[in-house]
Amino acid sequence: MKKLLAVALSLFISNANANVSWEDFVSEAHNALTEKQNKLMVDFRLGEHERFDWDQENGTLVFSNDGKAAVIAKVQFVGSISTKSGTWLWSWANSYVLDNVKNQMHKVKAFGKSKGYEALIVDKWIGDEVDGWEMTSVTCFLLDAKGAYRTESDTGFTYMVITDISWVG
Repeated sequence: MKKLLAVALSLFISNANANVSWEDFVSEAHNALTEKQNKLMVDFRLGEHERFDWDQENGTLVFSNDGKAAVIAKVQFVGSISTKSGTWLWSWANSYVLDNVKNQMHKVKAFGKSKGYEALIVDKWIGDEVDGWEMTSVTCFLLDAKGAYRTESDTGFTYMVITDISWVG
């Protein structure tokens, strides 16, 4: 009985440490993304362009003004939040996302498996906008991306990380 209690206690402690570790990791990733986003806003004025268009085939996100492209970014799709079902879906599990804009996402899933982080392993789970930003922060951190972007539709949000960005010249 004492041995069983000791095993149960050690499992509880290791799970508690894993949860704290996950929270610390997400906080670190979020802080890093915030710094990167601030830099993108200054360097590329992302919040100021008239429109954006993403193109899965080319793997790009283009910001434009007066019908002219101003900034072009290479992207990886992270995942999406459905406001109808209240779920998060990783891009690797979404058949509507082309392979070329999710081909680096295996690194995120592999990291999740190595650390036992369920949120990075399970294809689809109950989630909201905060979860979307957290998964995007973690992805940006793990892929050493330059920043992130979120688009909105009638059914939810699509999250992507920016792997390269430049002014159109």
